[in-house]
This record gives sequence, structure tokens and C-alpha cells, in this order.
Amino acid sequence: MEPNDPGGIYRVMMTNERKIWEAALLLVRRHGNDAVAIAEREAERLRGEDDELTCVVWCWIARSTAELLRPSPEGSERIH
Repeated sequence: MEPNDPGGIYRVMMTNERKIWEAALLLVRRHGNDAVAIAEREAERLRGEDDELTCVVWCWIARSTAELLRPSPEGSERIH
């Protein structure tokens, strides 16, 4: 990312969000319905350590994994 690139931060955020979804998808492929519990355990394990960011990332992965495994859209959600 270039220092004077105003769109640079958005590219980094999009890349990181994509990586979270990729990690969630990988967990689902490897562990099926157990994927959410595995991601939540990893987040909980990291909660007491000094690496807060990694804990937050695992919380995001757990949430994304739960979204992937949800059987149907909620209320007013649209399907693409």
C-alpha cells in the first residue's frame, strides 16, 4: 500500500475480509458442522493471551463459519 494511496486501506480491508471468509470455508470443508465450535474454541483459547487481534480474527471466523452453515436466510435477507 502506497502512503499517498487513498484507496489503499480499502483494498487491505477487502483482502483481510476475504481471508476470513476463506478460512471459514476451509473450516467448513474440513470439519463440517463442527467448524463453528472449533473456531469458537480457538477464539476462547486466545482470549486470555496478549494477542487480542488474533482472538478477534478467530471471533470473525467463527461468525463467518456460522453464516456459511446457516440453512436458510433470515427474515428480510436477500439471496444473491
